[in-house]
Amino acid sequence: MNIAVDSKKIAYQKNSERYELRYETLIEALEKRAVAKPEFLIFMDLKNKESRVSAKDILTHGKAVAQYLIGRGLKQDDKVVVMLPTGAHFAYIYFGILLAGGVPVPVSQPAGTSNLGKYLDNLKHIIHDCEARYFITYEKIKVIAASLMNISDLVSGFLFDDEIFANPVPVENHKPLPVVKPDDLALIQYTSGTTGKPKGVMLSHRNLLHNIHGIGVASEMTPDDVGISWLPMYHDMGLIGGFLSTLYWHISMVLMAPEAFIFKPVWWLENISKYRVTMGVAPNFGYHYCVTRIDDASSHRLDLSAWRLALNGAEPIDRNTLTKFLEKFGPRGLRDDIFLPVYGMAENSLAATFPSLKNTTVVRRFNREKIETEDIAVDSNSENSKEYIDLVSVGYPLVGQEVRIANENGETLHEREIGEILVKSPSLMSGYYENPEATREALKNGWLHTGDMGFILDGLLFISGRKKEMIIKRGKNIYPYDIERIASTVAGVRLGCCAAFDVHNENEGTEDLVLVCETCIKENDDLDRLKRDIHAEVLAKLGIAPDDIMLVPKGTIPKTTSGKVQRYMCKRIYLEGELILSQGKNLLVIVKTFLMSHFHLFRRRMRQ
Repeated sequence: MNIAVDSKKIAYQKNSERYELRYETLIEALEKRAVAKPEFLIFMDLKNKESRVSAKDILTHGKAVAQYLIGRGLKQDDKVVVMLPTGAHFAYIYFGILLAGGVPVPVSQPAGTSNLGKYLDNLKHIIHDCEARYFITYEKIKVIAASLMNISDLVSGFLFDDEIFANPVPVENHKPLPVVKPDDLALIQYTSGTTGKPKGVMLSHRNLLHNIHGIGVASEMTPDDVGISWLPMYHDMGLIGGFLSTLYWHISMVLMAPEAFIFKPVWWLENISKYRVTMGVAPNFGYHYCVTRIDDASSHRLDLSAWRLALNGAEPIDRNTLTKFLEKFGPRGLRDDIFLPVYGMAENSLAATFPSLKNTTVVRRFNREKIETEDIAVDSNSENSKEYIDLVSVGYPLVGQEVRIANENGETLHEREIGEILVKSPSLMSGYYENPEATREALKNGWLHTGDMGFILDGLLFISGRKKEMIIKRGKNIYPYDIERIASTVAGVRLGCCAAFDVHNENEGTEDLVLVCETCIKENDDLDRLKRDIHAEVLAKLGIAPDDIMLVPKGTIPKTTSGKVQRYMCKRIYLEGELILSQGKNLLVIVKTFLMSHFHLFRRRMRQ
């Protein structure tokens, strides 16, 4: 990488490496792929059985979908909400919309009937907000949420995928497909809505192709690589990082259903072994899940020696998780430099920074007090957890991208100084759909204000936490993930299932630290002991203790579709008194059922 570093060590990095995009639109990328290397997708069903889809299949079926939509009245730039599971139909319909000149708006499926009202409120907001003309889903969705059909009142076209494929337009009635340009929208990706209503991130073909190109350059993709993903195709990591990136770089791709991974995570590693996968992607949660849910007997036949890169993103990266994953699966041929901690966001298409492949995982130890009280990263060699914090670097900006650290006035700080992370690149969204106020807040003078806090050291970016989620107590900046990580190590607490946040204490005039943890324990005496253990462990490791610890049942902590804890949502419902408490042999419901996590409900669907 050709990284420019200011001699005064200001907190600014620019990747000035020259590059040239291979294609102008995603449609051109598909057309060229269909000729050069048709072999493409290997879909795995819920029993881990494969079915193959070529680039030619996607192009042929995509054109049929385009003709059907045009026949139903779709006009150029019409928005089409797509609610489909990972599979061939998603690929066909996504490209069918693009070929017809429309704009795909992927959305998640309802993960069960619990709290369906809140899910539908968000979905209706998205449909209204993007001014959707059509809504495409699948027939089986009615089994999960019959009331979803009421959405047909909000759009002129409520369509089922099977209906589209069962009624192809006769060739003699085909109409010319519109000309699609690089700056036309190729995707509206809605944010998870953790701090308000979801916002529609507008991304053009040029935005996406720039990001996809940078991902491939940074990871040194070649047509000999084989990728794998269990992230849903409606999610940016699954859609852009998985499906579209491998299309562009002529790579074969194994796509698993998220439900299958949750049901049997060893299938992920078995598929990596079987298909000689070289590149995989998952949030930190996925690697945690494999460590805790795969026993030695299930893994002894694995051969992971072909796996060269394990991208880790979408949530804070835990050094302990990486270490435990390597210890557990190292004997199966896993490389010790396999992990690639990455950083990105929907507003920048997907990726912003990648580490160098010459030094993939850089972990540095810093003085905790300096970070918490002075916003500066000072090295530490202490072995006392109260005195240090270990942070994993997420590397350097991708080609054509710039990253800098700024204070509240937007002024660039110096290396080691903690401030907000700002990003500038050709991957940046044009804005939030029909939301100029939110756009002005996020985009200032060409820079995306991410809301993430961090610093640059020796040219490397380190992330310390979210600006809006930082807890300030007794003059210290406390990062929620630090508390959650420590609480998760206590026996009885579910790994990765804790949420820490602050609540204003009117009587004391300060902030209380609240910690919500999931547990499977139900006996009162055991719950009291667990609370004491959590309190003692956090106090011992951080020198500060939670003011309130709430223990809740498995599946209670709200998460995004990629497994990120939704602290804002948890805090809001905590304040509203809507938590379910683990208490005694039965569950005591204070007001009503709390929003169930996406992945927990995937498991429920597998049992139905």
